[in-house]
Amino acid sequence: MTFFKSWVAAWGCMACAMVMAQSSTSTAPQAPMVVGAGATFPAKVYQQWTQAYGPVNQPAVAYRPSGSSAGVRQVVAREVDFGASDVPLPAAELDKRGLFQFPTLVGGIVPVVNLPGVPAGALRLDAPTLATIFAGKIERWSDPAIRALNPSLALPSLPIVRVVRADGSGTTEVFVRFLRESAREQAAPIEPQGGKAQWPGQVLAVEGSSKLSAAVKATPGAIGYVSSDYLVRDGLSGTRLRNRRGEWAEPSVQGFKRAIVATGLFRHDLEPVSLLNVDGVGVWPIVTATYVLVPREPASVQRAARTLHFFYQSFLMGDKAVAGSGFAPLPAATQARIVALLSDFRTPSGQRVPVLAVGADRP
Repeated sequence: MTFFKSWVAAWGCMACAMVMAQSSTSTAPQAPMVVGAGATFPAKVYQQWTQAYGPVNQPAVAYRPSGSSAGVRQVVAREVDFGASDVPLPAAELDKRGLFQFPTLVGGIVPVVNLPGVPAGALRLDAPTLATIFAGKIERWSDPAIRALNPSLALPSLPIVRVVRADGSGTTEVFVRFLRESAREQAAPIEPQGGKAQWPGQVLAVEGSSKLSAAVKATPGAIGYVSSDYLVRDGLSGTRLRNRRGEWAEPSVQGFKRAIVATGLFRHDLEPVSLLNVDGVGVWPIVTATYVLVPREPASVQRAARTLHFFYQSFLMGDKAVAGSGFAPLPAATQARIVALLSDFRTPSGQRVPVLAVGADRP
């Protein structure tokens, strides 16, 4: 009997210890999740990076595709750990807002259509005709200007439905800039408004690239514009575009890479260079880099370290980080330069952000 009581007492102490240990583990403070927001253009790639990063590194990272304008606004307000934008901020604005900016990848913007009876990828457009369509001056797909570029296609006599972004979008800003630079006269009625545009006439305006893609698929006669990765993922029909060499270019990673080579993008520094309508063989004419913004003087150095470590790890994957995504990687030398900058990131006051110390205690 005495033995039984002793055993029960001993077991009770063990049970209490286990409960206390579990309670201690469950209530131990967890580092907050790193949060980014902004451009929808690279959103799928960033979300792939977060999935690859999360299982190994804690806390995980979350990315909200809210549009470039929202991403810039939120990082300026310090509401997120990093913002993402397809339109780089000028140096003066970066200094004013206390931000550091670096590129992450390169992709193409593609006009997409829903034309019953026309094979996917077969429609050909040049910049003046594309601009005239989005200016609302060409109203049917059987218009002589479109037929002249596509003599072998049986174009339907459908009304053209322009599907555009309603939210502040870097994709819209880059697309409109291409139209206005490549077909100034035809695109004049389209008024840029930062990440939005004033489109003449009646358009179907939706928020986000995913909704734009869905609207084009659901609307016979529609035309819109999305990043190239949506072509395969959503089964969209892209167009061919006449590039500066007069070639009928197809949207492809190879075409984006040729634009990178033709401009010498980031060869000597990280200063933004326009990739629109670049002169080169096989170049896709609507190409852009996309960028990330982080505070130079973060409120929390430890939190900044986790944020930069996420991108550091992603860049260490090299070209594999964007393989199969529909985007082109940055040049290898540029990737190496960014890795070096992130690994030795310092605040304006000279305090080092311990990026390489994140996760150093894990096996």
